[in-house]
Amino acid sequence: MKLEPASAVDDVQRELAALERNAVRLRYFLPAIPTGLIQTPEYMRCVMTRASGAADMDVEQVIARKLERQAVLDDLDKRFEFLLTESAIRWQLCEAAVMAGQIEHLVSLSYRPNVDLKVLPLTGRFSEVPFNTFTLYDTSLATLEVFTGRVVLRDASAIARYDRIFDSLAERAGVGEMGRQMLAGWAECF
Repeated sequence: MKLEPASAVDDVQRELAALERNAVRLRYFLPAIPTGLIQTPEYMRCVMTRASGAADMDVEQVIARKLERQAVLDDLDKRFEFLLTESAIRWQLCEAAVMAGQIEHLVSLSYRPNVDLKVLPLTGRFSEVPFNTFTLYDTSLATLEVFTGRVVLRDASAIARYDRIFDSLAERAGVGEMGRQMLAGWAECF
């Protein structure tokens, strides 16, 4: 396990783009916020201007890099699994119209043939405690996001454990039409 300190925002976007470009199966567990890969520009702008360290970055440049990265979703040879908690979707970080637009964007993404969007309701009972955001890149790499940087796991047994945690949580998620109905209901609240 290695903690990589937070680096320059542009460097982070390039690193993430390379990881996404080289992996075939990408699995994202998102307990607090959707990843930039599935955010609308308005949501990105709102969240980024509220983040600690926002004064040290060119928000518009980061948004442009994140939007460039989103093109990877068009690669039908890749499989994307996004597992979001209800809190990640409903935590009102932006004005109501932006929140509704973000949720509607998630619904539209759920129709893509290479995207599997799963939603964990707050009312579910879980055997695993969803501590932090993590991403699995195939079976060769896992990253965990923390405030001060990113933990990178390359050990096969650690990656396999996170894969099992993902599966355990995903079993209790709303998927397909059920997930879209949950999202639509939450969008109406905004």
